[in-house]
Amino acid sequence: MNDDASRDMLTTMYLGYHVARATAALPQSTNHALFTVAGGRVEVTLLFGEVTTAIQNSDPVLSVNSTPTPGTVLALGATVDTTSLEIGGFLRVVGAGNLVKSLAGAALSTTYCSFVVPIGTIRLAGGASKQGNMKWDVFYKPLDEGATVTAA
Repeated sequence: MNDDASRDMLTTMYLGYHVARATAALPQSTNHALFTVAGGRVEVTLLFGEVTTAIQNSDPVLSVNSTPTPGTVLALGATVDTTSLEIGGFLRVVGAGNLVKSLAGAALSTTYCSFVVPIGTIRLAGGASKQGNMKWDVFYKPLDEGATVTAA
């Protein structure tokens, strides 16, 4: 039972639906939407980014936020220093507002984390202009009928 259909079924049962966002440049002293949540609340079971072009060594701090419509912005992953993070390195939201940085090889975590996000956007915020590209993935389970997540 090691085929694609079985893998997809088991992944969806455990983590929920998967949405991938294409590789994009880091935000330059601003923020940009990674994912759009529409139609209701969702439980995010896994949210991580992978570096596809090395991040330059110049005060590159990043954070991941939930920006609800309406409501107050909440840090899902607090600011982390990504100085010279290599290709294949990861950032993973691990709960309680933590963002964990890992070098290429594995996205490390000491805990399973899920959190509820309302209608709005999940955004990546940059504290300074920096070079580098990342791709992002989210796994989610809809909590309200018709709730979806799409790449922004």
